[in-house]
Amino acid sequence: MSKNRYVFNTTLEGFINLGEPRGKYNNCCFSFRLPDSVLVDAEKDREELLAWVETKVSGRVATNVPKWDEEGLVKYSFDGETGRARPVFVDSNGDPIHLSVLKTIAKGTKVKIVCQQTPYTKPNKGTTLKVLGVQVIELQAMNGAADSGSLSTEDVLSMLGTTEGFKSSEPQVRQADPEPVATGGYDF
Repeated sequence: MSKNRYVFNTTLEGFINLGEPRGKYNNCCFSFRLPDSVLVDAEKDREELLAWVETKVSGRVATNVPKWDEEGLVKYSFDGETGRARPVFVDSNGDPIHLSVLKTIAKGTKVKIVCQQTPYTKPNKGTTLKVLGVQVIELQAMNGAADSGSLSTEDVLSMLGTTEGFKSSEPQVRQADPEPVATGGYDF
């Protein structure tokens, strides 16, 4: 495993748009929480990466906050104006997930994520997390969508492996108790 690379199980949270870039920032986004053990490793790695950054900058350069909050919540965006490529999305067999299925991904979806922490020096200094791949273990469906990124499906599969769970080719739909979603907002 590469230094500063993390593979972990988590659940998608918050607003999720894995389809076409849209909104104020013309992007796609999802949120997830780093497990406690990964958070400890990421914070330790961040200190080492920032020490390296200090050797590359001169003068007074501000340090940005980590990509995660105190509780390990990461708000991740890609495509559009972010300049980040889409992560590769696969099912538990390692098969690419079709766009029509990705459009249904909602909060509560259980996933395995592989991400990499990297340093940067401009315009400020800091570290960022790049999500390389997402394996859907248990799908919670609503609205949303996604595609694949700069790694091939084979690359992501070699990092994530296979596991029991959601399979695009064999959907096992069951009634979930999702929170109601207002498609056009609330009508009071």
